[in-house]
Amino acid sequence: MLDRAPFWSPPHPVGTTLRGDGIAVTLLPTVPQIMASGDIAAALGHFGVREAAGLLGLADGESYTLRLARNRILIAGRDLPHAGQGWQDGFALSPMSGALAVICIDGPRHMELFARGSAVDPKIQSPCAALSFAGVTCAICRHGDGLRLHIDRGLATYFLDWAKATPLFPQLDPGFPETTPGYKRTSSLV
Repeated sequence: MLDRAPFWSPPHPVGTTLRGDGIAVTLLPTVPQIMASGDIAAALGHFGVREAAGLLGLADGESYTLRLARNRILIAGRDLPHAGQGWQDGFALSPMSGALAVICIDGPRHMELFARGSAVDPKIQSPCAALSFAGVTCAICRHGDGLRLHIDRGLATYFLDWAKATPLFPQLDPGFPETTPGYKRTSSLV
């Protein structure tokens, strides 16, 4: 059987940072996250957090909430003990810390990366923070002076490689090889 393992990029370690002129993209250490489905008002009250932010909504602080769908939110910065998982008083709780990576996009040019990854007009507000960004579904919000991207952990390496390929990062960073070992690039367009 053909060994395809060398074809795939190894995951980037936590703390990996891409630096460009006026922009930095960093894979943050694991952020505790909980997904709540069902009665959102009850879930917000249970955790004592403010209303969920929508697309590019301001979500500052150690703990914040993003709306993922009509009856679903993501609570970042709060951990969920095993005993607290499952159905409770009209809402279900699922731990998402291991499932979602958080990528921080900082610097004065952070919205240029957003413009490259999405056709969404950043001036138009949406109650839902989820969108297709750089070809993957994720949740994105403003945090501090930049953006926070909550993305499937298995796609974090893809996203960092995608960001590196944009003109915002013209230099080659030693942590991001031009090609994957064992992979021969056949086109200069890649």
